[in-house]
Amino acid sequence: MNSKAIKFSIAACLILLIVAVSGVASAYSISAQADEKQLEIINEIYGQDMTQGEFWEMVFPEEYALMKKNLSDEEFKEFCSTEKYWGDDYQELPYGANVWDKNGPVSLASLTEEQKSSYGLENLKTDNSGYIIQGSNSEASYLVDKLCTLLDSKSALVLYADNLGRSGSSITYSGSGKVSGYTTSTSLTLTVELYGDDSRVAYVERYGKKGETVTASSAHASPRTGVLYQSKVTGTSTNPSLSGYTWSPARQWPFS
Repeated sequence: MNSKAIKFSIAACLILLIVAVSGVASAYSISAQADEKQLEIINEIYGQDMTQGEFWEMVFPEEYALMKKNLSDEEFKEFCSTEKYWGDDYQELPYGANVWDKNGPVSLASLTEEQKSSYGLENLKTDNSGYIIQGSNSEASYLVDKLCTLLDSKSALVLYADNLGRSGSSITYSGSGKVSGYTTSTSLTLTVELYGDDSRVAYVERYGKKGETVTASSAHASPRTGVLYQSKVTGTSTNPSLSGYTWSPARQWPFS
């Protein structure tokens, strides 16, 4: 397995991640959420070798047709030919990682206290693996933004799985992804899955373009008492071609 620590330098300060503003021309995005029947299909084909186009045409045919209509022929062809990434291919990292480059997951453990202070990352805390940021959703979101601007590598995928929340009798789940070193032809497909006692119970996917922050979120109604829930965020980008995954902390329903 290839993994590497983040290297910081003075030059890193000049590298900025530009986030596309919602509504900017050609910054096309689309979401698709699985209903009960679609979730059954996903469970049947999960882990199989296939492309994004094959997956969306099979599971989300209406959204697939909209993408074909709204993307250029070149963009649509590239999306359809991209391999569907399922994640969980690093067994030694059960919760995945927040940062991924062309070699795989990137460790955050190499940051010294001096570096953290210099780059405004004094509150950066990771789990024991050194790959997962810990903290509240707002704290982690801030730290993810900082990492995006300071990464020494120009090509990196940064993912974050929000802590599970509660809205009435429903579980709220969400995640986000950004690509540093993006080009005008960069796209990012983000998937957020919700699991209950290791069974997939909900699935939402979002496609975005041109370096924008891609966020996917939804709610799961009528969760079961005593069940342990956890969300998984998976990202796949083109130009640069990167993929990765991360997990949220697990919580037992009902949440306090």
